[in-house]
Amino acid sequence: RRQPQARSRPGTNACWRMAAGLDPVGGRLNYRRYTRIDAPLIGQFYAQLAAVSAAAERIYLVMDNWPVHHHPNATNAVAGDDRVSILWLPTYSPWLNPTEKVWKWVRQRFSHMHEDVEDMDQFGQHLAATLDQAGQDPQALLQYTATGKSKLYS
Repeated sequence: RRQPQARSRPGTNACWRMAAGLDPVGGRLNYRRYTRIDAPLIGQFYAQLAAVSAAAERIYLVMDNWPVHHHPNATNAVAGDDRVSILWLPTYSPWLNPTEKVWKWVRQRFSHMHEDVEDMDQFGQHLAATLDQAGQDPQALLQYTATGKSKLYS
């Protein structure tokens, strides 16, 4: 059997960046789509995560070692919020980050060889719908990412 060939056409190689945050207790998924990501945008996203978690006593932002995550323009956005702590993951350890499991879920259910690969606007709408779908069933998302109250230490 032959592997299916991905369609490609000049001008269709667009790039998006996604930022996502998963509430490991409630299963709420927050995400943003960008054409580019820099430290100020990541900082704004950090602040948005803190804002939607207004009732939380403690917020842990789990970050990998992408240099933009470490930039002062990103980390200073939540530096004044005493509830927020940033947990830096060891290098090359995506299995420790539940959000990486969300990306795996998206790839498995949506993005691999998707029919709208040549229409990036349509692709983006379908991607947003897929992420919204993931957020509509918080318990299933918590189970898939192996998080939730029963999995966390208190």
